[in-house]
Amino acid sequence: MYTMSQPSQLDANTALVTKFMQDVWNRQDAAAVPNFVTTDYIDHAYTPRDASGHAAMVGAFSAAFSDAQHVIEQLTAQDDYVVIRVRVTARHTGNFRDAAPSGNLIDVVQYRTFRLLDNKIAEHWALFDTATLFRQIGASPSPANACVKK
Repeated sequence: MYTMSQPSQLDANTALVTKFMQDVWNRQDAAAVPNFVTTDYIDHAYTPRDASGHAAMVGAFSAAFSDAQHVIEQLTAQDDYVVIRVRVTARHTGNFRDAAPSGNLIDVVQYRTFRLLDNKIAEHWALFDTATLFRQIGASPSPANACVKK
């Protein structure tokens, strides 16, 4: 039974995803990823398709965009899933997928879907507007630097 003193599972799921985005992406703490995910976590966006793949992307993005902020603009939760629309703003200060630092500001949108199990993230999917990101840093998207399903 839902009461004000006992948050619903949906509330717990949304709180976990919000904390994950804050602690991992905004604080650029790749080492925190395993604290949020199940032992058999599957990442459908990054390779390898486990916590180490997600952590590697956090590290690579943080190295290229050292002041990145990921602001959740919309959040929807249903059953074991949480979907977020995130606005990412940053300055391009490091190499990113063969694009040399430009110093340009980026302002792009990404969508993330999380499946949660036992108060941990069990699966993750992401869709990131890399075409806009590359235009904003003065680079051209190409098959060599694009996000592709592997």
